[in-house]
Amino acid sequence: MTSNAPFFVDNEVIVILKNGTWMADGMEISHEPTRKLFAKSLFRDEQGYILKIGRETKRIEVEDTAYFVHRIDHENDGAVRVWVNDEVQEILDPSTLKYQPGRLTCQIERHSRTEEAKFLSAAYFDLLSDLKESPEGYWLEIQGRKVTLLRK
Repeated sequence: MTSNAPFFVDNEVIVILKNGTWMADGMEISHEPTRKLFAKSLFRDEQGYILKIGRETKRIEVEDTAYFVHRIDHENDGAVRVWVNDEVQEILDPSTLKYQPGRLTCQIERHSRTEEAKFLSAAYFDLLSDLKESPEGYWLEIQGRKVTLLRK
């Protein structure tokens, strides 16, 4: 038996906070399958982000970025695999890394658009554990390339 009940509640405000937390009307969405479904169902148009689930759509608010890197793995060839909250894994393009104190992002491709993905704490500290310092600044070596994150 299939349900025809609507997935979204009228006038419900759904927000992705800057730390990756999903909220609905001020309450945290703690149900893991729902968070995963929402992350996989994100699309961006000219006005912002929407969730598309089945025939339903819902415009949502995004405080900072809609995608988050929650884990990284170091590959044998020196590459870094990023695990994004929409359950997609991909090899990090080191040229897209951008660092500001307390904020590290990279670029990913979703639905034929370039999106920013913010590193959450565990992935942030894991990647930066290999940070090197020189008189010019701070850098990482990824795939044999020197990637400068912050110049002195």
